[in-house]
Amino acid sequence: MQGIGYHWEMGMLGQGGLTPYQVLYACTLAPAKVLGFGRDLGSLEAGKLADLIVYDAADSPLDDIANSQRVKFVMKDGRMWDAATMDQVLPTAQPLPAGPVLNTPSL
Repeated sequence: MQGIGYHWEMGMLGQGGLTPYQVLYACTLAPAKVLGFGRDLGSLEAGKLADLIVYDAADSPLDDIANSQRVKFVMKDGRMWDAATMDQVLPTAQPLPAGPVLNTPSL
């Protein structure tokens, strides 16, 4: 499940009675283990791949699973982006590249 739908699914798990911790486990480490990737994915541990999302402390999804939508930064393959602007902030700051103009007659 991609995008906002994933957050809705997490909300439904919470409404179904799971704690925020249980919801996060059900969406991260549990499927990684089931699919045989538990040694490499699903939790922050030494030696695992470190693609992750960052929240402000006040917006922790452990306090309220609805906060899962309040992403501050995204890290993938050692590069970090500001979630609001998609500007790269690490390892070097770079603005989001301009995309193609989509309202041209050639399309």
